[in-house]
Amino acid sequence: ENVMKQHKDYQEKMESDLAAKAAQVEVLTKQRDQSKNQLRKQLQENQNQWTVPRGAVQLKRSEELGHGGWGYVVKGTFRRKTVAVKCIFSAIISDKNLDRVRREINTMALVRHPNLVLFIAAVLDNPEGPLIVTELLDTDLRSAY
Repeated sequence: ENVMKQHKDYQEKMESDLAAKAAQVEVLTKQRDQSKNQLRKQLQENQNQWTVPRGAVQLKRSEELGHGGWGYVVKGTFRRKTVAVKCIFSAIISDKNLDRVRREINTMALVRHPNLVLFIAAVLDNPEGPLIVTELLDTDLRSAY
């Protein structure tokens, strides 16, 4: 009988602890969801600051500066200034990859450093794929070393 009472007390304590943990999980889940919503809102506000329409960027496709697995870089013009434009291949654009491109753009929009190219703007409404507009440097890393 004593063992049964101990077992019952232990079981009640475990159920009580489990209920408390479930309540903690519920509170943390709500906090996480609120934080995610705030972050999404902030990212959307940031995106509104750097997004430009496709017509604002003119590409000089004959002046390719480089290429890679995600796209190629050409000279372009933005607000009468010569810039570098990273053109993302439309063939690789999926919801997942578009999220990656947006994260890259958001990061570039927030970072300023003398050793990094300056992010200027991005075009997300381009039917051929997103465009990332950056400053055009006088040299490239291959010729610098």
